[in-house]
Amino acid sequence: MTAAQQKMAFETPRMLSPEDQGRADYYALLGHLMRGAPDDRLLNAIVVAPEPQAEVEDAALVTAWRALAAASSVVTHEAIEDEFDRLFGGVGRPAVMVFGSVYLGGFLHEKPLASLRDDLAALGLKRAEAVSETEDHIAALCDVMRFLIQGDLSTRPASIEQQKAFYSAHLEPWVQQCWAAIEASPEANFYKRVAAFGRAFFSIESEAFGME
Repeated sequence: MTAAQQKMAFETPRMLSPEDQGRADYYALLGHLMRGAPDDRLLNAIVVAPEPQAEVEDAALVTAWRALAAASSVVTHEAIEDEFDRLFGGVGRPAVMVFGSVYLGGFLHEKPLASLRDDLAALGLKRAEAVSETEDHIAALCDVMRFLIQGDLSTRPASIEQQKAFYSAHLEPWVQQCWAAIEASPEANFYKRVAAFGRAFFSIESEAFGME
């Protein structure tokens, strides 16, 4: 569990707008899905969760959510676990890389990761020693964005300006390339739906931050 996850393991007493709660929930979901293969409980939760409201959300997000929910209703945890390992695990270089420094610098552990660590330290966050993945893993960055939106018992939610700064520096420059790589991979099946949902959600985030 990352430090960000540890800080976010709480029942928040803060009241968020429905829009911000929805954003935090979507970041949390994508973080879970990209951290490991979802279990049956999470798959069932996706199936029964209310879909985004068409009148306030981008139509592409609604379409992507419906496809993800439909896939979640028929796939098994075992099948997704095998797919997850083929896509993101295995020996040597995975089929799809999900680390920001690879897209921004060409290699793991490049300068973008050092910059990210500086910004995380300024937020009072750091990777837990037991976690093997670096902080630029897409799941970890989704966790941080959820934390910035939601805060915790001792930390107020970050301002929109702070959220935008982190998103613009550490997610926006590469995240859509990552989703596209997943969608294009012949190893992807369920995760094509995850990537389509991620692509639609992050498009809305980029557009919204661009208006700030």
